[in-house]
Amino acid sequence: MKRITDRKDIEKHSTLLVKGRFGKPDLSRVEVDGQAFMVKDVRRRNFFLRWTLGLWLIQQEWKIYSRLKGVKGVPQPLERIDRFAFAMEFIQGIPIERGETIPPSFFSDLDQVLKGIHSRGVVHMDLRHKGNILVSGKGEPFLIDFNSGFFFKEGGLLYRLFFRLFRWVDYGGLLKLKERVSPSSMTPEETAFLKRFNRLRKLWIFN
Repeated sequence: MKRITDRKDIEKHSTLLVKGRFGKPDLSRVEVDGQAFMVKDVRRRNFFLRWTLGLWLIQQEWKIYSRLKGVKGVPQPLERIDRFAFAMEFIQGIPIERGETIPPSFFSDLDQVLKGIHSRGVVHMDLRHKGNILVSGKGEPFLIDFNSGFFFKEGGLLYRLFFRLFRWVDYGGLLKLKERVSPSSMTPEETAFLKRFNRLRKLWIFN
């Protein structure tokens, strides 16, 4: 079977969108035979970072995207190019911005995306960063960039210890974004939850 893309395609047909810092991957748009793909790649990190943090991050994120295959609102994994890079579905969308007009169903749809990834034992852990949520041309939410994410085997010790807490952090991040972008759409229950979340978040070691 013909590969979707390879190193030669990346070098010849890619447009760098985001240059990864430290050990994080570069994000590039690659177009081959009229089809566009997104490629995450740590090959250009220095030797030490490439073979340590970079390699670990790219492997972990590939595992997460593979685990989320079929979940609506998440770019679909396509191909592992080599140990340093993988290709995934290209989503034509823009980051959500403060005061932007979005469909009334946007945040309820985003909540469904979140429930979808949680049902696979995955947590995102960086929803407060608005650049990690795209609005498609149809006004649909897409959740991207799982560099900070984790996945848990259901029923395992780590799942029992941490999954509910991390899922709670994800939901708090969603509401924080909703309050920032569309405060008038917040329900009293969501406002109350967010107040509790903000108080407890001060104790969170990863602030």
